[in-house]
Amino acid sequence: MTERHAVDLYEISAEVLHRMTHGGVLCTVMDAQGATNIITLGWGQIGPGYHGNPICIIAITPRRYSWHMIEEVAEFVLGVPDDALQDAALLCGTRSGQDCDKWSEANLTAVPSLHVQPPSIRECPINIECRIYTKVAPPHLLLTPEHREWPEDEQHTIYFAEVLGTYRW
Repeated sequence: MTERHAVDLYEISAEVLHRMTHGGVLCTVMDAQGATNIITLGWGQIGPGYHGNPICIIAITPRRYSWHMIEEVAEFVLGVPDDALQDAALLCGTRSGQDCDKWSEANLTAVPSLHVQPPSIRECPINIECRIYTKVAPPHLLLTPEHREWPEDEQHTIYFAEVLGTYRW
């Protein structure tokens, strides 16, 4: 498939959640200067509820390079990989974008998104474009007890985002 086609997030939600718990999904972010990064996420939520659009909830700790970017540009894209992208997901989850260009090292291609500033990932069969409408910063009780034991400045910020578009290549 050479063009992206809109799909219903609810129809592919099982696939998204499966990938999230089996190797992770790729999340692209952008800073105010236009620099981009990819982070692998293994936790998230999908559900109904914001102005008739689905919502997506993710969590990122300030220890991650991507946290500073998502704080500057409150948008992200979830790229849902297939089995062929296992190595890319591993690389993006274990290397810092501060130290390397994950796009080139993981052989991934940034393509303009339709509704948000961060790019979509051409190699991911599914891309979900999201705009954050609120966040919950520490201290909060939304994390597991183990995560709440971390120093407060390392605890995850939880981002609630409206899904603006879901596309399959």
